[in-house]
Amino acid sequence: MAKFKRIVAAVMVAATMTTSAIGGMSANADYTDTNITNFIAPPSAAGTFNPLPLSQNGVRVKSTDTSVYLNVTKSTYNVSVQTWGLTDTRWSASGKNRTCNAYGSLTTSVTVSVGHRYQIKNTINESGYSCAGLKFCSTNQYNSSTITGKWSPDYSYESGVIVAG
Repeated sequence: MAKFKRIVAAVMVAATMTTSAIGGMSANADYTDTNITNFIAPPSAAGTFNPLPLSQNGVRVKSTDTSVYLNVTKSTYNVSVQTWGLTDTRWSASGKNRTCNAYGSLTTSVTVSVGHRYQIKNTINESGYSCAGLKFCSTNQYNSSTITGKWSPDYSYESGVIVAG
């Protein structure tokens, strides 16, 4: 009986230590907006999405399962956006399009317009990726779109932000 009590006590101590260690961990979410400046998205007829370059912080560490934040302040035309999950902060890293529509289902892209702030749902973190990147395409079939705005890989609720898609 004494041996059983010692085993139970040891299990309880181990469980308490594990719970304390896990409770002490916190995700380092990155809610800091970085600028997108005069980025050119190709026309939709091109059939490609251009990645936001690293010089404009096009790939950033993403620590939570929150949406990506995007605010397009200036754009020639509306743009389609993809959120990519990547294994590190380079576009050459292994990755995949993890964009979701407003209902949380995977989709090719979502469309955003000037003057609105958006949260773009995604499954980047849930799919095991540690970084997020944005790719853009103009919604105009024959003309590229020049984009200016801000984005962050993690999102915290703000009044007036629209769910894209």
